[in-house]
Amino acid sequence: MAKITKRPIEAYACFAILIVMTVVMFAGVIWRYVFNSSLVWAEELARYLFVWFVFLSASYAVISKAHIRVEALNGLIPLKIRPYINLIGSFVWLLFSLYIAYLGFQYSFDLWSQNTNSAALKLPMGLIYMGIPIGYLLMAIRVVVVEIFQTLANRKEGEA
Repeated sequence: MAKITKRPIEAYACFAILIVMTVVMFAGVIWRYVFNSSLVWAEELARYLFVWFVFLSASYAVISKAHIRVEALNGLIPLKIRPYINLIGSFVWLLFSLYIAYLGFQYSFDLWSQNTNSAALKLPMGLIYMGIPIGYLLMAIRVVVVEIFQTLANRKEGEA
């Protein structure tokens, strides 16, 4: 029997966004080259979906440990203190993610309060930019759970 793996919400959201983005871009190409017309909103929607896709998938990359790291430096650090250095790096990553999330929410709410809308779709720009702080907030949560808690749990198991 096949083993069913539980995936985080980011995986499903990224998959759905990628499907919608692909369909919208394909429809734009068909309209342009088959019907000699254009879907004015297609490029704009694909661009805004891509923003959400990038920042949600950055959160998912924490879970799958796909973020780029400087592993060469890890080899130079003695084995005994390596987990502590990695933990410090994870805390810095957490603080950075929380700071960017804070700035992103602030910026998105400012845009929302100014009633700034996109050109073709007339979507609030605050909604579009909200993908950035949401992605960073999810990344901060994943850094705590995956990077920090798992490192501490692995450290406790190694001592036991």
